[in-house]
Formats: sequence, structure tokens, C-alpha cells
Amino acid sequence: MTLDERQEMLKIVEAHERTLGVAEACARTTRDLAAEVGRGSVPAKEDLLQTVQEAERVLTECAGVRQEIERLLRQLR
Repeated sequence: MTLDERQEMLKIVEAHERTLGVAEACARTTRDLAAEVGRGSVPAKEDLLQTVQEAERVLTECAGVRQEIERLLRQLR
């Protein structure tokens, strides 16, 4: 890989890293808000628990993607 190719790849991976951070923040917020509303029992508890479970699934997937991005960044830097 040439230096220019490496720099372009680094820009792409860093952009994905930032995007992943936003997705993680959204999933955490969704989980936290659903848990908070769940304590007040406004919507059906089952619906809130499903939302929390889905947010946890997304966060787990994001963690795997983050690990791969960090691995690529270590190789490129």
C-alpha cells in the first residue's frame, strides 16, 4: 500500500470510527430512556424491555465493529 493509499484508507476508517461513536451514543440513549420510562411504567413493560434488549444488541454489535476499526487503525497509524 502506498503512502497516499494508506492516508486515504486512514481517513475512511476514522470517518467510520466517528460514525460508530454516534450510533453507540444513540443506542445508549435509547436504552437509557427506555429504562427510565420503564421505571414509570408509561408504555407496556414488555415493549420497553424489548427496546432495551434491542439497544443492548446494537451496542454489542457496535463493540465488535469498534474492535475491528481499532485494529485497522493500529495497523494504519
